[in-house]
Amino acid sequence: MTDASGGIVIVGLGNVYRRDDGVGVAAATALGRLGIPNVVVRTDIADPMSLLEAWTDARLAVIIDAALANPQTPGRIRRCEWHDVAAQPDELSSHSMDVARTHTLGRALGRVPARLAVFTVEVEDTGHGAGLSPRVARAVPEVVRLVAAEIRPASRVDSKARSAGHS
Repeated sequence: MTDASGGIVIVGLGNVYRRDDGVGVAAATALGRLGIPNVVVRTDIADPMSLLEAWTDARLAVIIDAALANPQTPGRIRRCEWHDVAAQPDELSSHSMDVARTHTLGRALGRVPARLAVFTVEVEDTGHGAGLSPRVARAVPEVVRLVAAEIRPASRVDSKARSAGHS
């Protein structure tokens, strides 16, 4: 499935050449390997317009991203709704992609998913270089498990609806 229209899209944000900032990409890539039906995985989002394109008309969009926090607890995972992100934008991203503002713009344009969930992983090293720090790397399987649990019910509904339409 390459089009998220009416389905599920997982967006892994981040830069794999900035150490822990690549955690969103790593988790989304792992989710893509699971082959969950009716799910589109995107790891190539670099700007708000690309994010709008990715989630437009999706029934469920899941964003996975690195997070900076003070004090930091590297590897800590949080699940938020879009309004939580709007309330704490500086704590829920390690870079300039502003999910809350993108969602606000998308609402004005009629280009938002029906539901948006954001999973963040707190990071410790966003310096130059590839590879996740050990504590952040250990969080990836848990993020994958949590996101898979979130999307599987919606994925099954899509499969049943498509099967019913073909009978």
